[in-house]
Amino acid sequence: TYTITDDFGTSVTIDTNNTVTTLVDNGDGSFTYTSEDGTITTFTETLSTLVDNGDSTFTYTDEDGSTTSFTGTDDQYDDEVQLRTPIDVDEGGVAAPTNETTVEEVIQAIAPITSKAARIFYPPSIAVDASTNGSFSIDLYAQYIAQFGTPTVASAGAPAAVPTYASGELYYYVTYADPTVFDTGTMSIDANGVLSYDIIGQPSDYNSLINVVFVVK
Repeated sequence: TYTITDDFGTSVTIDTNNTVTTLVDNGDGSFTYTSEDGTITTFTETLSTLVDNGDSTFTYTDEDGSTTSFTGTDDQYDDEVQLRTPIDVDEGGVAAPTNETTVEEVIQAIAPITSKAARIFYPPSIAVDASTNGSFSIDLYAQYIAQFGTPTVASAGAPAAVPTYASGELYYYVTYADPTVFDTGTMSIDANGVLSYDIIGQPSDYNSLINVVFVVK
C-alpha cells in the first residue's frame, strides 16, 4: 500500500494487493500511479490551506481547490468549553443537584472547596513531656515530616511516604491548649513550625490536650 498525507493530516491509502506497482511523485504536486495491470493514472494532490485573514474571518481551501470563507475566532474561553457529560461537583447528597456544564462552572464550584476545607489538616499526634515546669520548644514541622515520610504501615499499592509540604508552604496554629498545663499567653510558633511554650503545671491524670492545625498557604 501507499499512503499520501496532506498538511492537515488527512491520509489517502492506495492498496496494491501485494503486487509490485509504482507511485511516482512528479515534483509538481502531481503523482503517477501504475497499477498491477500496467494502467497508468496521473492525479494531483493539492495541499489544503486555512488562512487567517486578520479580520475574524478565515478562508479554507480544500484538496480539490474549493474555497470556503467563514467568520470565527480561534480563541475559546473556559465558559465556552462544554463538558461532554454535565456533572455535579459541589452538591453531593442533594436530591436534585445543579450539574455543571462548562469548564468555567466546574472551576467556580470547586474553588470554594479547595480554597478552604482541603487546605486544612491535622499533623500527626506527638507526645509532649509536661512532667516538669519550664520553657521548652518542639519542631512541629519536623515531627510532621518524620511521621508522614516514614509511616509504620501503608495499604497495598500505596506509596512508601505520604505527600508533604515544605515548611514555608504552611501556616501553623494551636487551636487549643490546656491552660492549667500550658501558659497560653506566652506560647508562640515561628514561620518554620517551631512551637515555643511554657509548662506551668502538671496534668492531674497524666494526660493533657493541645490541638495543632496546619493550613496550606
